[in-house]
Amino acid sequence: MTQASATSLPVKNHYDIVIAGGGMVGLSLACAIAHAADAAGLSILLVDNFPLAAAEQASPAYHPSFDARSTALSAASIDIYQTLGVLPQLLQHAQPIKQIHVSDQGHSGNALLDAQEQNKDCFGYVIENQWLGAVLLNRMNELPAIELVTGASVSEIKPTQSGATVAVTRLDKQRQLSAHNEDRCELRAGLLVVADGAQSGLRTSLGISASVKHYEQTAIIANVQTQLPHNGQAFERFTAYGAVALLPLPDLADSKNRSALVWTLPGTGHHTDSTQPNAEALLALDSDEFIAQLQKAFGFRLGAIKRVGKTQSYPLALTISDEVYRNHIVLMGNAAHSLHPVAGQGFNLALRDVAALAERVVNAHSAGQDIGSLALLEDYAQAQLADQNLTIGFSHNLIELFGLQALPVQLGRSLGLLALDLFKPAKDLFANQASGLGGRKWL
Repeated sequence: MTQASATSLPVKNHYDIVIAGGGMVGLSLACAIAHAADAAGLSILLVDNFPLAAAEQASPAYHPSFDARSTALSAASIDIYQTLGVLPQLLQHAQPIKQIHVSDQGHSGNALLDAQEQNKDCFGYVIENQWLGAVLLNRMNELPAIELVTGASVSEIKPTQSGATVAVTRLDKQRQLSAHNEDRCELRAGLLVVADGAQSGLRTSLGISASVKHYEQTAIIANVQTQLPHNGQAFERFTAYGAVALLPLPDLADSKNRSALVWTLPGTGHHTDSTQPNAEALLALDSDEFIAQLQKAFGFRLGAIKRVGKTQSYPLALTISDEVYRNHIVLMGNAAHSLHPVAGQGFNLALRDVAALAERVVNAHSAGQDIGSLALLEDYAQAQLADQNLTIGFSHNLIELFGLQALPVQLGRSLGLLALDLFKPAKDLFANQASGLGGRKWL
């Protein structure tokens, strides 16, 4: 592999595939395509504006931190990473989700989903993002088809009949596009993948609009330590003001009983009850006061909350691109669809998209066909549409349902959770959707 440094520009003027965005979606797609036996001869350029510290050793280094951000990988995502040959490394520092407890604060209905009862080893795994990224970078280093350029950005796109011409420009120290001609080059791509996030500048530059549903909520993210061990159980608790989710994390040598918190609350300007602080007010509290409010919302299923780490927050919205493909151009990840985190489905959906696109690209290349043709991308988009609609609807409807506080709706929710807990077919359906399983093998 030609490993480009953070200040380098691409070494060639043509690549079969250019991926704009080196986050977990971009990295996963590059690895998914390049690892395939039928991908011989394909050239892939991955461009990211942040430095990516590519691993030099045989296996990536693990740097444990109490405050590390994490991702819940569904069972389907685990299957995909197993196909890519990285699963053993990922599972070295992963926590299996063995049970999922769903409850509605102040109401009797609740449901407990047990992986063993569903004939599953687990519903998925919680993995620290830093470790997931390190493993993918390490795998990328083993694949000679991929060239990495960091500290740069795809700054201009000119669609052509047979591909796309793109400009790659270095960023200066203020992370702005450089104005020097020697810091810019143009190249041709057989397929351009836009994976630069929910606020995709490239999507906008292409004239592609996006439909945005603002939830008027803010998510607070932190890791917490509880008195009792989680034993692999995840919690989704709905309150009158939003959802409190705790995902089980692996123990560290000096930090036991860790869970990842995702707490959604009314954002600034959408505070409707003076007795309940909104997200901004919560973030202004000291640690003890914050814990007291969290304990009140979550309850004592894991005993007392002993510690809360660094908090982060971001506003919540459902963003869906009005187009996901054009001739030789495709949008992936949050640039295509960004979901509410309540059901933990966003990245898992994107990874299933990655697998579906990689499969088609590799098959087309093997058959000597155009890997970025409109017909191929239309086939990909149509094949993924049902999964996308179901997953987006699943996440969105949970928010809508548990956000309604009218008494008949509350009673209906309680009865529904009770039925879910007692009725096995309903449990199976809910568990399979949460696991991202569609009854197929990937790649």
